[in-house]
Amino acid sequence: MHIHTTGDVDEYAAAAEAFLRADACARSVLLTIVDIIRTAPATYSAAPSFWWITDADTVVGAASWTPPHPLLVSSIPPEAATGLAAAALERAGALGIRPPGVSGPASSARGVAAAWTSITGDTIEVDRPILLNELGSLTEVIRPPGARRRGVPGDVPLIAVWLQDFSAEIEHVAPADSRAMADHLVHSGNVDVWVVEGQTVCMVGHRHAAGVVRVGPVYTPPEHRNHGYARRLTYEVTAEALERQDIDHAMLFTDAANPVSNSIYRQAGYEPRGEHVEIEFAKRNAEPGH
Repeated sequence: MHIHTTGDVDEYAAAAEAFLRADACARSVLLTIVDIIRTAPATYSAAPSFWWITDADTVVGAASWTPPHPLLVSSIPPEAATGLAAAALERAGALGIRPPGVSGPASSARGVAAAWTSITGDTIEVDRPILLNELGSLTEVIRPPGARRRGVPGDVPLIAVWLQDFSAEIEHVAPADSRAMADHLVHSGNVDVWVVEGQTVCMVGHRHAAGVVRVGPVYTPPEHRNHGYARRLTYEVTAEALERQDIDHAMLFTDAANPVSNSIYRQAGYEPRGEHVEIEFAKRNAEPGH
């Protein structure tokens, strides 16, 4: 088994894209990161890093790190966890920064995190279960007042603020440049908003890759909640995506510990498929590798 490392997104895509597409729902984030790096690299705070794992020339795993976000892994063979952690630590040393944690399918992410902490002496501060939900049968939900529209350039400042607020609320790492990410979402047509009497009250992002639409982030500021805006907007975004000839599946991630959001998406027809995790290392001041 061999672990390959590169900072070149095209080299990584050429090697790993077929593997990523083979389970496009579970590996959706890894797929869409490739597109973001190619079209909006300013959304990240440092150069990205990529890995793919081969066994007898067959790709059996992949990972990417886009600072300031955690190391993101696909499903990987358990015996590759230590080698991937060591390769990521070597890259961290070269950059002079550390990933704040590891995200991905539960068993693989936990395996890499355990290997990382064994090598570095770091400790795990948070292990947050995340549900991967796939659409079963799309079910129409109640339509609240207002209407959906695609995000426009004038929405960028508000969406940038909402991206920061969303990250803070779910205790997730915010984009390095929320304005750049908002601008990318708008100009790529990957965000819709709900508008009531001229006021924008909710946003739903969506990305498309390998026949899958991944819905998220979904955010409604507190003063506009409990009106069904996010539920309806998620339904409409999903329905429109499924009308495309190149989209066959829909999925989204939810916090396993949040019964409200899980209930909202169940009503539209999303069902849990598997568990991912977001693991955070305890913050420390030591230099990488020490």
